[in-house]
Amino acid sequence: MNEDPVKEMLLWMKVLLLTAFIILGVRQFLFEPVIVEGGSMQPSYYENDKLVLSKATTIANFDTIVFIAPDGSRFIKRVIGIPGDHILMSGGEIILNGKLLDEPYLDQGAKDRLADSQLASEFSVPPDCYYVLGDNRGNSTDSRVLGFIRKQDVVGEVKFRFAPFRDFGFVE
Repeated sequence: MNEDPVKEMLLWMKVLLLTAFIILGVRQFLFEPVIVEGGSMQPSYYENDKLVLSKATTIANFDTIVFIAPDGSRFIKRVIGIPGDHILMSGGEIILNGKLLDEPYLDQGAKDRLADSQLASEFSVPPDCYYVLGDNRGNSTDSRVLGFIRKQDVVGEVKFRFAPFRDFGFVE
C-alpha cells in the first residue's frame, strides 16, 4: 500500500519529461502557433489574428504561408507562384500560366489603386522558390520587394485560425 516516495517522484519526472519532449517535437516539426503582425494580409487576416501553421505540408498556389525574410523577420503572405510557374503582372492584374487570376480575397478598392501604379513584369518562378504577395497589395513588403522566397525559408502553411473567435476554424 505504501509506495516508495522516491520511486513515485521519479515516475512523475519521467512522465513530465516525456510530455515536454512530445510537445516540443510537435511544435518543432508539425505545428506552430503564430500571431499576425501588420496589415499586409487584410482583408484575409488582421493584426493580432492567432493562427496555427502546419510544417508538414506541400505548398500550392494561393496557400498562405509564413516565411523568414532576409532580415530575419517573419512575414505572412499568399503564394501566387510555385516553382515553374510563369507570371505576367500588368495593370494590377496577374496572369498565371496564361490564365487571368480571379482574386476574390483582395479588396476591390485596393485592386483599383494598383491598376494605376503597378509596373508590368514577366518572369518564371525558379526551382525551390515561391512568389508571394500580400492581400493588401498597396501596403505589403512581398516578392515585389524581397524577390523569390526560398523553400527553405518557409516556416509553414496557415491551416487554422483560433482567434478572434468569430473567425475560429480551418482556413481555406
